[in-house]
Amino acid sequence: MGRSCDTSARVDAVCHAMPGAAAEATTVPELGAEISRQVGRVVPHDGYTLVAVDPVTRAYVFSVGEHSYSTRSQRRLAIEDAHRRDRHSFTQLVSGRRQVGVFGSGSPKERDSEHQHDILAAEGFGSEMRIALTHGGVLWGGMVLLRERSRTPFLPAEVQQAERLARHITFALQRFVSGKPLRPIRCGVAPGVALVGRDFEVKGVTPTGRDALRALVPPPGPTDDEELFALLWNVTHMARSASGPALSRIPTPQGWIALHAQLLEGTVAGDVAVTIQPAAADTLLPAVTAWYGITSREQAVIEQALQGLPVKQIARRLGLSPHTVNDHFKAIYRKTGVSGREELIVCLSG
Repeated sequence: MGRSCDTSARVDAVCHAMPGAAAEATTVPELGAEISRQVGRVVPHDGYTLVAVDPVTRAYVFSVGEHSYSTRSQRRLAIEDAHRRDRHSFTQLVSGRRQVGVFGSGSPKERDSEHQHDILAAEGFGSEMRIALTHGGVLWGGMVLLRERSRTPFLPAEVQQAERLARHITFALQRFVSGKPLRPIRCGVAPGVALVGRDFEVKGVTPTGRDALRALVPPPGPTDDEELFALLWNVTHMARSASGPALSRIPTPQGWIALHAQLLEGTVAGDVAVTIQPAAADTLLPAVTAWYGITSREQAVIEQALQGLPVKQIARRLGLSPHTVNDHFKAIYRKTGVSGREELIVCLSG
């Protein structure tokens, strides 16, 4: 009884501490390391991967990890997951009663995920825990915890503790983005293009595309092209799967950058062009609305402001009083951390 109470108190302490600690993180690696450290107080693990996704399009926003799967294995697992070939695919966890699933527990029910166990064994791991990060019916990301083969697999009690933590890990992701003010795109981030082949190898990239990708990789920066181009595979896969454009909007210290991926016509089947460029206002606003908790009415006010309309005209168009419009602006400034209307428009317009 006493041990159970101690564990429950520790879970409560982690839930309380995590969002605030995440808001203080200045880089994605710092965020991942802090969340892993906090979660490890309740669910010990040897390695982890943390992924944030665009809350509107579900494309990757960032991915970070330590002592985790290789890039190639992560890509294979994510593609298998998108096709719901695993018992605990993130898609199933999002829509199911539980947000947490475990591989490597020895359960006979896992026999339909042989490739998952093959990858676990090849990478030296014995057990994986998947945590879907959702809130308000929206997928915000996922976390994978790993244990080496010599360790005890994740236990049912730890699954229950992870279920309690999931919502607070989600809040931590949200706070990492929304806890920082909107930033305008700085000079020097010019649009670029990368051509990605069917095997996810980058066939070519413009110099400006390479520079823009570097802006997406946190300090100390990419060590090689594989790390630099790893940001492209997910949005490329989404464009192929949907046979149409795919989009991700990514916050960086230089402002928000958009990845647009689209299948090319008249080339080798499956070739995808990815444009990397500062996010335009119409592209960025839906993502900012989600991350910063902006209401639909506040979004409508922003859309009118981006057209350069004064408060009285915005009020007439939306059927509101000027006083109410100004109240909406104050709420928007508070949520996004900008000083006023001019800065808001600059941050959204690039």
